[in-house]
Amino acid sequence: MRKYYFTTKDLVTIALLSALGGVLSTYIGYLGNMVNHIIGVPFGAGQFMAGLHVIWIMLALGITRKKGAATATGLLKGIVELFLGGTHGIVIVVVSLVQGLIPDLVLFSDKAKADRGPTMYALAGGLSSASNVIVFYSFFLSGVPLVLIAMLCMLAAASGIIFGGWLVLEMLESLEFSGMVIGKKRIVVDDPEVQESAWTQSRTSKRRALGAVVAAALFLSAFTVGGVYYFMFVYDITDEGTAEVTGEVQDPYTFTYSDFEDLEVVVSAELIGSVTYVEPRNYTGVPLMEIVSRAAPDADATEVVVSATDGYSAPFLLENVLEDEQLIVVLEDGELRIVAANYEGAYWVEDVVKFEVR
Repeated sequence: MRKYYFTTKDLVTIALLSALGGVLSTYIGYLGNMVNHIIGVPFGAGQFMAGLHVIWIMLALGITRKKGAATATGLLKGIVELFLGGTHGIVIVVVSLVQGLIPDLVLFSDKAKADRGPTMYALAGGLSSASNVIVFYSFFLSGVPLVLIAMLCMLAAASGIIFGGWLVLEMLESLEFSGMVIGKKRIVVDDPEVQESAWTQSRTSKRRALGAVVAAALFLSAFTVGGVYYFMFVYDITDEGTAEVTGEVQDPYTFTYSDFEDLEVVVSAELIGSVTYVEPRNYTGVPLMEIVSRAAPDADATEVVVSATDGYSAPFLLENVLEDEQLIVVLEDGELRIVAANYEGAYWVEDVVKFEVR
């Protein structure tokens, strides 16, 4: 009798899980887009649910325990999602294929698949889930800062650890105890020879390890949620040597240093901060009064708030700004910064991205 690598049961398992994953992934994608829309961000919220995409791949690998099962499941899942109207076109096939390839590589040995170690399964699920961010970055998110991409990868990895690692192991263990999946020892339901105490002890040990993995994933999620929020709503990004002039002005505009070079002045200043000190030296820059005046501040405006990329800001009285020729904006290493000769170091804002008149 001719033997095949995948049994009929393996092929049916891969087909069913691929179909389930492909169908549900379409709706998970729509749900992620809806959450993005609700909270007002272009992307990122979907990474909370990224691990749901890899459950089926990890289950197929855990049930069949065959090399290539995860890759085959990922490929078929992507094709199903494509033909069911996935929002990302042919790219989703590449995403799913990579998601399947990674668990096959991480759990390559037969022993790793059979042992079902929480660490290895969590690692496979986390990396598989995070890979979708990398693939999407390659195709769609090339303009997004790498730091934000790293944060999204961490959030997706945490989701993968919980859903693709912890949840899948719990499901496999339940299937094993019911007799539907073969584990280290063949378990037959209601068999009086089954040593239930040994089974319970093994289960308790696994759950402790899984608890530690889930705790790490939750910590990672909390950290990355904070990081994503920071980069989405606090961290501001502008082109090199530019800053926005906004607020209570008649003519808001984007300040570009090169357009004001003919107004440069030289100022001698000494930085005296609470922890930083820089000896007096000459700085060449554009007076802030020229930048603000160009925007024509409203008559009732009273201050100018200078903000940095990281959200740090410093307020200056508008009347002082319009009279202080030693308050300048300099360009150093492609970044704008304030040199305030008549102010303490806290007002020397670095990496300036916005001048807001209030």
